[in-house]
Amino acid sequence: MAEDLRGSALIFDLDGTLVDTVEDLSASMNHVLAAAGLAPVPTGEVRHLVGHGARRMLMRGFLLSAGREAQEGELDDAMTRFLDFYGENIAVHSRPFDHVIEMTEGFLARGARAAICTNKREAMARRLIETLGVAPLFDAIVGADTAEAAKPDPAPVRLCLQEIGAARAAFIGDSDTDIRAAGAAGLPCFVADFGYGPVTLADRAAVFSSYREAAPLIEAALKG
Repeated sequence: MAEDLRGSALIFDLDGTLVDTVEDLSASMNHVLAAAGLAPVPTGEVRHLVGHGARRMLMRGFLLSAGREAQEGELDDAMTRFLDFYGENIAVHSRPFDHVIEMTEGFLARGARAAICTNKREAMARRLIETLGVAPLFDAIVGADTAEAAKPDPAPVRLCLQEIGAARAAFIGDSDTDIRAAGAAGLPCFVADFGYGPVTLADRAAVFSSYREAAPLIEAALKG
């Protein structure tokens, strides 16, 4: 097949965009809350806490469960417990969303490259995609710690572009955080409406409901 997409790239957000991770994140957060003697937070509520990093998710989890903020020392202990548990249970339920791997492989076969830009720690992101068996698809993985900045700061997106050396790219995300980061880096953002959100901003390239629907939209942007 002709490599008509050489020099272009797909940059994916991870949680809620590439992989459905909410059940394992919920289990890990509730493990921490149980250790603190607190009630669990329903998975449906955890869904909307994902996307800003584990520390912020735990802070909001304490508020929902206990109606109070975690103290700094308590939060440090919670983070350690969360990362230990999540690292050991990172893909019990987590799976790539339907057709995203198929779509990515199709773009790679035509010369494009792929990267992940996440607010997860890079080591956790790598462990997740390695456990799922999809790591060979991605030429770069940038976490908030990699770039020393978290989305919506555009620094992680720019670092992805630098690492993969792409002249053109499309960002694929599921939230206002992704829209802001992509826009500030000069990239169109395609938004998955099945992700964790929230999505309130209008300055995105398109919203899609399946990766089969997304593929031609992304292709048109990369060729435009």
